Amino acid sequence: MKNILLLCALVVLTGACDSGATKRFSDFYTGDASTITRIAMLNGINGETHAIRDAKPIAAFFDLVTALSFTRQANQSPRGGYLYRVDLYQGEDPALQLTFNSRAVAIDGTYYDLDADVRARLDALYRDAPERITYHRLRFELTTTAQGARVTTQDTSYFLTARALNVAGNPLKWGVDLPSVWVAQVAPGNRIAVTADYAVTSRGRFVTPLSLRLEQTSEGASALRVWNVIGNETELIREIRHDGATPLDFALDLSMLDQRARLTGEIAMVEPRPMLWAYYYPWYVANEWDTAILRDRPRGGYYTSGDRAVLARHIEQAQSAGIDGFISSWWGPGSYTDENLARLLDLAREKNFAVMINFELLGNASQPRSESEIFQWLRYAISRYGKHPAYARVGGKPVFVIWASYQVSETTWAKLLARLKAEGLDALLLAEFAGTWAKLNALDVFGGMYQYNILNVVQRNDQVTARLPRVNERTRFAVHYFPLLADAPAPKIWAATVQPGYDDHLIPGRTTPILDRQDGALYRAAWDAALASNPDWIFITTWNEWWEHTYIEPSQNLGDLYLQITREYAQRWK
Repeated sequence: MKNILLLCALVVLTGACDSGATKRFSDFYTGDASTITRIAMLNGINGETHAIRDAKPIAAFFDLVTALSFTRQANQSPRGGYLYRVDLYQGEDPALQLTFNSRAVAIDGTYYDLDADVRARLDALYRDAPERITYHRLRFELTTTAQGARVTTQDTSYFLTARALNVAGNPLKWGVDLPSVWVAQVAPGNRIAVTADYAVTSRGRFVTPLSLRLEQTSEGASALRVWNVIGNETELIREIRHDGATPLDFALDLSMLDQRARLTGEIAMVEPRPMLWAYYYPWYVANEWDTAILRDRPRGGYYTSGDRAVLARHIEQAQSAGIDGFISSWWGPGSYTDENLARLLDLAREKNFAVMINFELLGNASQPRSESEIFQWLRYAISRYGKHPAYARVGGKPVFVIWASYQVSETTWAKLLARLKAEGLDALLLAEFAGTWAKLNALDVFGGMYQYNILNVVQRNDQVTARLPRVNERTRFAVHYFPLLADAPAPKIWAATVQPGYDDHLIPGRTTPILDRQDGALYRAAWDAALASNPDWIFITTWNEWWEHTYIEPSQNLGDLYLQITREYAQRWK
């Protein structure tokens, strides 16, 4: 008995055996925030690590933990999952590791209860910190003398993002997305090539070989070379040659990457984030509503878009649902939409609301506007509206959503932006992509990506849950991680799209599939798919596009159901 009492006394003196003992953070770490150079936060749910280096958020973490009481748990058996593992560093040396759940923490293998729920504040610190990631850089060079060639994989699980580096031989078209690289010319005979880099990673080891297919569209010879790239050094992994009409399937073994040094990158967060936007159409005139094309009408009656009272009502209704701004359809200088944009911006300033332009790129016969007209329109818009207090800006640049941006080449867009910048008119453009795989060439020029209509991905209601989340997630990956490969690694914006339905069959000549609203079920499914992709922004298609029946504005038939749903999801997201 005496020996047991002595043992307990020794344990109590060390502070490790009294199940009721309460500690403060200073019992575990004697320094203060100024002694910490970096905090690494590993998310136990998604496996991402974010790195905190700035003094202000480091101090915020210390404010959090120094206010807590730590009570040793009686049950010290090993535990399962966690919310965050937090590693404190002095220089490159680890100083302390804490593994948090909402009201508990493990420190040096000992479990403690906390006297407050820390999840919200840890979530905020994690969300605002840049993501720290390790990866390898693979270089794919595809060459061919055929009319066209493509290399494709069905499994992109290793791929974070991709970037086209250069082309050779004056090809007619070429491109890069997550699953493929392709290049084509008018007729076979000349040698053409495209080179692209891919950022790849694995949470474990590169166990499963990558299945690839190399194919060409005519007689000729094609070759694929794959390198591992570290700085200016390249190491050839595999070379494949093909000169037949039948596609060539082969496996690319990446296991050698497990023995190679990984690259490290940090992905900064987009600011401001998060933001919820709705497409806004300021083109209505009161006496033009009476048409057989519409199945529903605004609850407030027919309106004229230039009416200040109407604009004010729309802003207030949108704000009540958690919407931060309107993406206003714009048809160029001097147009009716231009006049109403000026009114909208002035009202938005009064009401602490945001506005940015939806640049209507397509003109007559749905053809893109000329390079000269695009330049003149952008020059006018940046000069007149870019510094307006209510106009959306990121990094000091006014933001423009470019509808159907893929109808104009990236080379032309780069030239236009360079001309504008030379005149002191810098801007950030968001590119639209269509389909299930985003063409990533655009990200060298544009500041982010979005998709206007989910009909680009789904054709039936039952596909929204099955297909849309996957497309959103892989596009977010490609956009979010693109700075790893970029020359100027500024963060890119991923804007996910939600919409309540689609029905334009009353418009003569339209044969587009219909997405039924299902009493709000489709809208909810689209919101779930958007949130699952962890977007920077969310675009609602639309506030008031009544002709295609994508509106969420309160209506005679539907009331304010869609504002209620929007408010619910906006609160959950933010």
